[in-house]
Amino acid sequence: MKKGMKSILIIIFALSGLCIAGFIAMLLFNICPPIGPWPIPPWCKNVSQETVNLPEVDLPKVLSSTPEEITIENGIVVPTDVKVIDYPDMFNTPAIISSQVINPYCAIDQSRVAYPAEYLGSYEFPQIIGAPLPAEIIRLVGIKDVWIPEPNHNNCPYSEPYEKMRQALDSTLLRVNALGADEITYTNYIEFVDFENAALQTPEKAATSFEDLRYIARQANKTGLEMTLYLNLAPGSVKVSWEIPNEEWLATLINNWKPFVLDQARLAEETGIGAIMINHFDYQPSVKGFEDVYQAEMLELLNETREIYSGRILFMIEPVWGADLNKLDKLLSSVDGFIYTPITTALRNRNDKTVNVSNLKSSYLDNLNSISRDFGRFKQSFLLRILIQSEKTFLENGWNEDMFCLPKNGDPCYQKDLDVDFSLQAVAYEALFEAVAQIDSENGMEIGGIDSNGYWFTDVILPYDSQPQFAQTIRNKPAERLVFEWFKQ
Repeated sequence: MKKGMKSILIIIFALSGLCIAGFIAMLLFNICPPIGPWPIPPWCKNVSQETVNLPEVDLPKVLSSTPEEITIENGIVVPTDVKVIDYPDMFNTPAIISSQVINPYCAIDQSRVAYPAEYLGSYEFPQIIGAPLPAEIIRLVGIKDVWIPEPNHNNCPYSEPYEKMRQALDSTLLRVNALGADEITYTNYIEFVDFENAALQTPEKAATSFEDLRYIARQANKTGLEMTLYLNLAPGSVKVSWEIPNEEWLATLINNWKPFVLDQARLAEETGIGAIMINHFDYQPSVKGFEDVYQAEMLELLNETREIYSGRILFMIEPVWGADLNKLDKLLSSVDGFIYTPITTALRNRNDKTVNVSNLKSSYLDNLNSISRDFGRFKQSFLLRILIQSEKTFLENGWNEDMFCLPKNGDPCYQKDLDVDFSLQAVAYEALFEAVAQIDSENGMEIGGIDSNGYWFTDVILPYDSQPQFAQTIRNKPAERLVFEWFKQ
């Protein structure tokens, strides 16, 4: 009897030792036990867990050289049908699992996506307050500004150039329609050839060909979406100065820009594109000190565009910041609307760096009210182009290239080390939408449309060569569910 009791005590002490060792291991490695009839450790609060019998493989920051089946430990799985996502609870109390992902880099669309739970970030996902947007505000989604042989820039196989892009576009347009958008925006561009002589590529060298742009416009129309065409002038491989050299150079630049604008306007007229931008993104130095020549040359371009195009002609206001608007009065009064990108570094110059809706809403309201004070007298409606990346320092440091690697400080791909934060993007989106709704209700400025810009072509959300995880795209991120509510009619 004593021998039996001694054996039982040994077993009890052994089991107790194992439990203590297990608890210490969980503490050291931040491991959470599966849900069950036992207490949850304090580091696992607000997180529910499920277990999946899959092999456990670590997910590296940048994945191996060829796409393959991987397993994400401590990940979450989210349906790509935004309507079935329980926002914000699904993200504030996520189900953490080990999930197998098969070739996420080259698939065009999937029924669900998986990503590391750490991507959710540091902040509580905000409640949606005040949605939807006023009915008169047009809902737009800006398609990612690339048109390349395969949509993810991840060395995926393709049988014909741009065939995969067309397939990805078709599925993306259906998804954009389901998100509640009225229109898409699409960007076409050319590049500098010689900066000193203000020489640019010919229209035939545009990033998206006439044939492909016709396809995009036709497919948008078939999906029930209107279309606005943005234009861009990229430095390309040419070193450029962000200060205008002289009046003659600026006049030459606009004259060399003109063939591309007129070329795109003809296509826009032919395909029924509803609006086109007359100036450009990317290379947009301030025209302060060159107002007279800028207005004269741009008015001439505007008039020539109107001769061949009957849609709305839009002007991006960033190049005229700080300029004498009295000297640009005729130009700014002659276009049909303004394009403006709300401040991206909303926290850079603020004493309070807190990431919450209240603080960010205040920053966005200050920015929009400032724009209204300067440009309200021209009585134009604004198309707001939203660029908010899901990256930890975005609101202070600004935008990072997301389609290909760039070197910095000896690192050939500095982007791989950026901290992903979906919650920061969601908080900023909610703050901006609330600011827009308040501006509109107060009639501080006429907001004609909201463009959630940079929407990815596919469901991929993991890094490979491209970096959708921190990009401005909202696709398959919590901010998409938020936009869905604000876009409702």
